[in-house]
Amino acid sequence: MRNRSRDRDGDAEALIIDLAAAAELPPSNEIHHWARDQRVFISSVMDELKTERRAVAEAIRSLGAEPVWFEEFGGRDGDPNDAYTAEVASSTVYVGILGQRYGRLLPTRFSATHTEYLFAEEHGLRISVYPLDVPDREGRQQAFLEEVWQFHTAPLVAVGDLPAAVVRRLERIAAEDLAPWCKLGNVVFRASSVSETKEQIVVTAKVRSRDVSHALDQMAGERWSSFDGQFTWHGRSQAVRVTDIEVTTTASTSRAYRISLERREPQRDSLLDVSLGKKTPDDLTEIAIRVALLDEQNPLSEQQMDFMADLGDPLASLRKQKIPDEIFRAIAQLLLAEALIGSGRIARITKFRLGADVAGKRRLELGWETPRRYSNAKPQQRQVSGSLRLR
Repeated sequence: MRNRSRDRDGDAEALIIDLAAAAELPPSNEIHHWARDQRVFISSVMDELKTERRAVAEAIRSLGAEPVWFEEFGGRDGDPNDAYTAEVASSTVYVGILGQRYGRLLPTRFSATHTEYLFAEEHGLRISVYPLDVPDREGRQQAFLEEVWQFHTAPLVAVGDLPAAVVRRLERIAAEDLAPWCKLGNVVFRASSVSETKEQIVVTAKVRSRDVSHALDQMAGERWSSFDGQFTWHGRSQAVRVTDIEVTTTASTSRAYRISLERREPQRDSLLDVSLGKKTPDDLTEIAIRVALLDEQNPLSEQQMDFMADLGDPLASLRKQKIPDEIFRAIAQLLLAEALIGSGRIARITKFRLGADVAGKRRLELGWETPRRYSNAKPQQRQVSGSLRLR
């Protein structure tokens, strides 16, 4: 059965995104702080690339992240192939190094490196593959590399440049993760800072897109006509009204904005606190998430009560626009935060992992904390995972 929220895609308001706003490289201390939470799995034919693996591991460790590689696994019980995939699943970034050889075939008929790559894709890791500039690549290895090239950017790398290339890639991932994307209405841009008081939020930003500048300028009307809607940033979402916009135009291609927002009381749907049979409001929220994002059948449809677990389609606008993969995850997380936190369905997002686009699908892992509805009730931790189709 077709998810009925998908039928409303035509009503989704197009996003106006400052695509020209590249993430600035954070200071080294912020990168090291980010790196402390990263486990980087190193995947390659081991006996061929011993020296290269060690150099990459040392480069990863120098950045502050944890290299995950077989040489440091230690003794394990059970099947060694299960140990590999378990370590991949617990990592955040996959680094594949492709040399001349494909490697020994496993019972899956793929090599260990190929199996780990597929497992990393399936579990939504950030994928970085480095084909070394070597002669006479084996036929199976060349076929593997061509498979990678279908879904990822992976230019040839000289052996001596490999550690630096891995570090640069991790620094760019850090820049994307740490850059504070925000959304005001249907306008998406990078903020330089977001400061808050109980009554007010002040956003500063350098905007390079003329379309985004025009849209923001239109929000600064008179008090009775200024923008009144939702502001979402860094896992937060708040109903606001624009009270003032200051713009500084310089000789560069960007304009500097200082946007003052007044906090507003959200208009909360009373149905969000209603149970249905044995299903609590939090159960209904989980059903709504599964239906909207993972194409699951709504179990309430047979009772004609599916409206009790209807989230709409939070990512409808992403289905209508082509967005660079580097910022896709950040924009998707913004839209989910607005739909789930802004509506009061959840308290916060505790886990968000969105994999690469493979044949129109992305692996999604989404965790959240339920809202505290009663003073004596503890919030719950919930999670869903599956394939998110965006085409």
